[in-house]
Amino acid sequence: MKKYYSFSSTEFIEDPDIQEKIGIRGKNVMMLASLGAPILPGFIIPNETVEEIVNTGKDSKKFLIEPIEKLERQMGKKYNDEKNPLLIKVVESPILNMIKAFSIHNIGLCNKTVGGFATFVGEDFAYHEYRNVIIKLIELNLKSEDDADRIEKLNILYDNLKKSKKPAKVKEQIEEAKTLYPEEIFNNAYEQLLFTIELFEKFFKNSSSNIDSSLLIQSMTFGNYGEESYFGSFYTRNIVTGEKGISGQFFINAFEAVGEGEPIDKLNKDYYNTLQKLADDIERYFKEIRQIRFTVENGKLWVIDQVAVPNRSAQAEIKTLLDLHNQGVVDDRYVINTIKPGRLSEVLHPVIDIESAKKFQSVEGGIAGAVGAAVGQAYFSTEKLLKAYKRAIQSNGDTNFILVMPATFAEDVKAIEISTGVLTSEGGYASHAPVVARSLGKVALVFPDIKFEKDHVLIKGKKVKEGDYISLNVPYYDTPKIYFGRVDLIIPSPEDSGLLDLLEVVQKNIKDFDVHANADQPKDAQLAKLFKAQGIGLCRTEHMFFDEKRINTFRAMIIADTKEERIKALDKLKEMQVADFYKLFKIMEGLPVTIRLLDAPLHEFLPHTRESMNEFIKFMKKKNPKLDEKEIRLRCDMLKEFNPMLGHRGCRVAISYPEIYNMQTRAIFEAAYSLKKEGIDVKPEIMIPLVMSSNEIKTIRYGKKIEGKHITGIEEIEREVREKFKADPIEYRVGTMIELPAAALQADKIARYADFFSFGTNDLTQTTNGLSRDDFNNFFSDYNEFDLLEYNPFKVLGDQVKELIKLAAQRGRLTRPDLIMGLCGEHGAEPINIPFVKDTGLNYVSCSPYGIPIAKLAIAQLEIERDAETKRD
Repeated sequence: MKKYYSFSSTEFIEDPDIQEKIGIRGKNVMMLASLGAPILPGFIIPNETVEEIVNTGKDSKKFLIEPIEKLERQMGKKYNDEKNPLLIKVVESPILNMIKAFSIHNIGLCNKTVGGFATFVGEDFAYHEYRNVIIKLIELNLKSEDDADRIEKLNILYDNLKKSKKPAKVKEQIEEAKTLYPEEIFNNAYEQLLFTIELFEKFFKNSSSNIDSSLLIQSMTFGNYGEESYFGSFYTRNIVTGEKGISGQFFINAFEAVGEGEPIDKLNKDYYNTLQKLADDIERYFKEIRQIRFTVENGKLWVIDQVAVPNRSAQAEIKTLLDLHNQGVVDDRYVINTIKPGRLSEVLHPVIDIESAKKFQSVEGGIAGAVGAAVGQAYFSTEKLLKAYKRAIQSNGDTNFILVMPATFAEDVKAIEISTGVLTSEGGYASHAPVVARSLGKVALVFPDIKFEKDHVLIKGKKVKEGDYISLNVPYYDTPKIYFGRVDLIIPSPEDSGLLDLLEVVQKNIKDFDVHANADQPKDAQLAKLFKAQGIGLCRTEHMFFDEKRINTFRAMIIADTKEERIKALDKLKEMQVADFYKLFKIMEGLPVTIRLLDAPLHEFLPHTRESMNEFIKFMKKKNPKLDEKEIRLRCDMLKEFNPMLGHRGCRVAISYPEIYNMQTRAIFEAAYSLKKEGIDVKPEIMIPLVMSSNEIKTIRYGKKIEGKHITGIEEIEREVREKFKADPIEYRVGTMIELPAAALQADKIARYADFFSFGTNDLTQTTNGLSRDDFNNFFSDYNEFDLLEYNPFKVLGDQVKELIKLAAQRGRLTRPDLIMGLCGEHGAEPINIPFVKDTGLNYVSCSPYGIPIAKLAIAQLEIERDAETKRD
């Protein structure tokens, strides 16, 4: 007879050739044994021996006696014993890593032994387990049975056994089973084991995927077996926080987890210390958190098994890897490559406490606009949400709100800013609400199945009134969900989550291609600096004017009837802009700060609701009592456009109203030279948006005079401010955003006047494909269904857009070899886009602060992969 392979806490096989023969389960138990774990002893029968046992017939019992006697000595019990029987489990150990291998527990329970077993665990439990042995034998039998009549009889027996709960009923069914199976398997434990092996062998032969499987035979123990007996389960550390130290429960005198257990730290100190050491060893071996099950039987601790933990949090995964890194168990590369970039969203935003969410109704679906979780009272307009927020502040109430609207506009930014999340029915990933939410670190979900009624909304048919609590769960990889109620949240912290330590490891593996931030506010810049952004790649100045203390002054400037009126308003705004830029430059000391001059269509700043229009009229009449309401409304109406995204915006505003860009440019340089005076290193970059030809950037940079008109250029303004401050010149750059196909095609000419290019891929995608980012999702699902578009082009760069970027980069560098280039659209934080951006020769991607760690991790992974490829070559 061929070999078997024993294992215990002191005996194991390390030979790799043998480990290949004994299958996945065999390898796992050998690993536990090699760590010195108090593992239940057993032995493995390789596939060829299984076949030989079956072919040898009754004489095979002699082969089994030796390894079973080993188990008896270690367990202090006898197999096939009437008084204190040893029971075993027989488990398939496949060569392939199958999801679930077949197993039968408590082999050895038969008419001879069940009474002795019952004296320790009670008759009900003993016969329940005896019943389960026969049920599992039937299941195994059915995997290879081909006799139709016998299959029918086995199924009837199976159903009757499933229904049998009391010992008397089980005994009746055992008598029935004897008509289908050899009587000796009910009277002798060895015969039962041999019969079980025979059924497994038939199963292996009848299955192509199981044909090479081995059998693992292992002792059984019970947490309900006499005094000082427990069952327990624990994780090698806390799977939510990642806090070091085992985390779990144990159940006194229980075979499995039933009801409320005792915290694992209340376990006997010796047991606890043994399990903690084992947890540390297993984490080091698997390089991840694992779950371990154990029993204590009559005062003796045994480990049952250990498994992976797929539901561990990102924070727990990060902290585990960092601990292993500090111990020298894993290196930088392992840490970086193990974590999926998108999982970092979990430690950047709140996540749903799944246990608390179970009691609420929910619907799923929609488009993830900005990941995270949010809980709050639903309000259906900015006006109502702001009022509710003020009331909550005054009454010390709950200030968590979710803005629910068909779509949002510029004037809704203030509501998004104070909300925990925003839920819209229109738009997509790159529409207004998600873009603003990502920049502010809020949660956003686009859920088309929302009907807006007079005093409520219907979310997939579920009624929600204003003030009702809803909860949004918008994960990176899974399907979004809306819960109807107030679920609990787990609030992460960059400092406590291990994210900052992870970024230290990541940054060491990033070379010359890095990440800048899209940041408009000081808090955004501070967060970006914390996340090691190498500068601000996009400061959207239009976002600075939505503050309630500024918006009406800005609106007054927009509808001004004369240049003098406009300049008067701009003078007030300039003081604010100087302060804005001063703060950003100071926070980002020594790093480039790219400020995009006003870009949004002017009509976006105008009132969109009755309440905001009434407020603006009141503001204007206070400024100029002679101005009547009709005139104010007329001026606002005159600014409306049929297609504003391609209308009077970006650098076109600077040609019509040069004083607007002049004000912003002057504010930039006044802030920069003020800081220079203080000894702070400032690197301003001025970006001119929506350029379609070299003439536009040339005019705005250098100025232009025609008869009766004069556009003052950026360079002239810088000289004036420098002379005013009596300072040496600062280093600054002037560049443009490439967001139109015309600009991409003329990149060689534009580069004569631009020190840098920033590819605005949101608008470049719109203008290349003729797609509106706000309306695209109305038909994207249809295109996706017919395989016309594999990805959302506002998340994943399309081939046509890539070609334009590549062309513009090549042409730009032909004119200006030292041209700095970045990508600052929403595509920048998507890991799938990063290889193309780097390979095209760009210097950086720029994304919202909360996207920085994700982008950095993706870049580090790419660098490691490229280094490995180079070494292979």
